[in-house]
Amino acid sequence: MQLAAINMFNPVVASTIKATKVIDILNRTLPVIAKGRVNLAALILLIILYLLKVWGLSHLQVGLDIFDVHYKNLAASVDGLLLGTLMAITDGVVTFCRYLIFAAIIMSWVVMFTQSRGPYTEAIQDLAEPLFAPFRRIVPNMGMMDLSPLFAILTLLIIDIVMTEAIAPVVLSGLR
Repeated sequence: MQLAAINMFNPVVASTIKATKVIDILNRTLPVIAKGRVNLAALILLIILYLLKVWGLSHLQVGLDIFDVHYKNLAASVDGLLLGTLMAITDGVVTFCRYLIFAAIIMSWVVMFTQSRGPYTEAIQDLAEPLFAPFRRIVPNMGMMDLSPLFAILTLLIIDIVMTEAIAPVVLSGLR
């Protein structure tokens, strides 16, 4: 939410900020960078949680699905654990962005039909706007039709295909 620079007075955002006050303990030692938009404490906590997830699932012999490929022994080495964590975070970000775009599309229809905007609608639209902005600069304005979500989804699908077909098998090939 900091990265997207969302309105902090939105009730949904305010409740999320209150719920994540645990990170303030780490904020005392780790700085906030990029003009206050990237919180290193939250980023390091995310990496630690994903490390624990990859390690735990590998040791439970359950395995982990990263970009639709199943890996069982990622925690066999430190390299595998770190690479698996990096790939799992990337997969999680791509999946989150895809769901966010679909939610923004659905919310735009809700706003169009009901002529009302609630706090959840504003929060979702504000979160999705940084994903749409680069494509709005490139794609010409077509009146009421906004094609930027389409191009954003296509870009995420291309990233997913490249990660699935090219990068993940090469990077994690010795770790299956």
